[in-house]
Amino acid sequence: MALRMGILQHLMPIAAAAFLQTAAFANGPTVALSSEALASANNRSASVLVRGIKVDDLRSLNILTDVDPATFTAGRSAVIGRQVADALAVIVGDQIRLIDPNGMTTPLGIAPQIMNYNVAAIIEMAPSTEATISIYVSPEAFEKLSGGAR
Repeated sequence: MALRMGILQHLMPIAAAAFLQTAAFANGPTVALSSEALASANNRSASVLVRGIKVDDLRSLNILTDVDPATFTAGRSAVIGRQVADALAVIVGDQIRLIDPNGMTTPLGIAPQIMNYNVAAIIEMAPSTEATISIYVSPEAFEKLSGGAR
């Protein structure tokens, strides 16, 4: 009985945080733009969902570090999910490369768009699986990468 109570004492704060996080995410970020891309770093790669999000909506993503709004808005940094960070073996401050296969329309057809970003923050606990495989960039950076909203 004492062991069960000890375990419950440790799990209750985690469950409460997950509940609050899910509620905040459900009401929270306005993510209108998304595209599939390939992320690479440290000779590793992962398929990801790139999402355009406004800097004011970052708070609802459970970020444990501060993100510089000016750098994020300028399109030089990205916020990534824990699963992506683990797959690419990156930490905050590292650089990742995103490759969008449908990036830019040219007279010769569609050319992949490649852009580099600094990891500004890692989403440690996400209310959905989709958030763990996502990379969040500013809407302007998303449009540069994907060649426009989708």
